[in-house]
Amino acid sequence: MLYGVSTIATLLLYRNYFADEGLLRAGLAGAAQVVAAAALGTLLAAAVTPAITRRWSARGWITTLFTLAAVVQVALGLPYRMAPLLVAAVLLGAVAQGSRICVESILQARIADHFRGRVFSFYDALFNAAFVTAAVLAAVALPDTGKSYPVLAAIAVGYALAAAGYAVASRESR
Repeated sequence: MLYGVSTIATLLLYRNYFADEGLLRAGLAGAAQVVAAAALGTLLAAAVTPAITRRWSARGWITTLFTLAAVVQVALGLPYRMAPLLVAAVLLGAVAQGSRICVESILQARIADHFRGRVFSFYDALFNAAFVTAAVLAAVALPDTGKSYPVLAAIAVGYALAAAGYAVASRESR
């Protein structure tokens, strides 16, 4: 849900707040640049996640990714400028994909074959419901420009709490 609110805020920023800066574009062209940056992050996560989880663990990688997301939200989101936001899109794309790879691998390994299809269907429905809920929450919480320090702070705190909560919950379930 945090990634969804961040996505809606980014779209609003590119539509209603930013202006063209050299190669960086506002509007639809800028949103396309952000999508491309997030896709690059997705590819990056697909490349590094298997190697990292072999050395650490899925638990450690998920916790690290959520912690990184909290830092990225503040460090790169706070300036509300296009260049740092593109870097944030790469990193948050990697966070989203890296954590998803880990979660799906954990589910694949731990769910009995005769339940796996139902669990993945539920997981996909939950993911989509979270994204829709994020859009509703963003519509209520964000101004038309997408620039909101309180929402940015809430997203960063949410990621930090998710990292801490996951670290604690996954340690206890072992």
